[in-house]
Amino acid sequence: MKKRNRFLALMLATAVSMSMAACGNSGADSETSKEAGVEADADAGSDAAEDADAEAPAEQEEADPFAAAQENMKTITSLDALMVMEMDMVVSANGQEQSVESVTTMDMSRIYDPLQMSMDMTVDAGEAGSMTTTMYVENTDDGCMAYMNNGSGWQSQEISLMDVDQYDFSADMGLYLSGDYNFQSEGKDEVDGAAAYKYTGTVTGDKMKELMLSSGALDSANQLGMDTSQVDSMLDDLGELTIDLWIDEATLYPVKYEIDMTGAMDTLMTNMIAAMGEQGEGLSMSIPKMAVSMTCSNYNGVTEIAIPEEAKAN
Repeated sequence: MKKRNRFLALMLATAVSMSMAACGNSGADSETSKEAGVEADADAGSDAAEDADAEAPAEQEEADPFAAAQENMKTITSLDALMVMEMDMVVSANGQEQSVESVTTMDMSRIYDPLQMSMDMTVDAGEAGSMTTTMYVENTDDGCMAYMNNGSGWQSQEISLMDVDQYDFSADMGLYLSGDYNFQSEGKDEVDGAAAYKYTGTVTGDKMKELMLSSGALDSANQLGMDTSQVDSMLDDLGELTIDLWIDEATLYPVKYEIDMTGAMDTLMTNMIAAMGEQGEGLSMSIPKMAVSMTCSNYNGVTEIAIPEEAKAN
């Protein structure tokens, strides 16, 4: 039973980490992501503006919201961000079935230079309970330090910049804007009562596979004893993900994206159990819902993040 519970825990961890990977956290650090944004040509938004007159004056070309958002992402010094991930899981093992509905929120503020970050992460699993972890990060002369409290007191440790960059939500936005996701304009919409331009793009199965393989999101699968060929096969035939992205009309900053990952994650869990062979006998897991949304705000408006003295004292 303990071994079976370990498998289930690792599968859950894999589902969560892969969802983060598909949301843009591809393992690239923030500087690399910003460089990618700097080098990205406005052609990345050409599909979104394909109906524009090729002979239009320069003033009209510069007013293209998608291209303007690409430019604006090069100048970010700070921001606030809120990620919400809704995940429902149904697990069957040895004739018993258990359902879990969870909502994970990450409420974050970040300053890029010098690096400072604060984040409250809450996992609410309904009747199964909830847990909130508060984390602060700062880059000091002694290294990058993280201070964490999950309700049982503060703990501190040195971490790598790559560990921090998995929470670089502006880099996620930048990767979508500069990536090849075939965004198309969907006209005007609203985000939190403010006028916005809406675009819709797709992440193909090949692109998802690339993101997940490069992100380290498959560490949990490796812990299940899968070899490279097994891991590779479970990423096949995941279909496509649709990305809805909004750009604020007034500021021309990207302010929100939404991804429904239900079909891809459901297929992924089925593939994972099949790849486990005898270890997966008697197990089944389905994902009736997996949806992620990201809202970014207060671009360049975060000027200070105060770390509690009691956090540093530990």
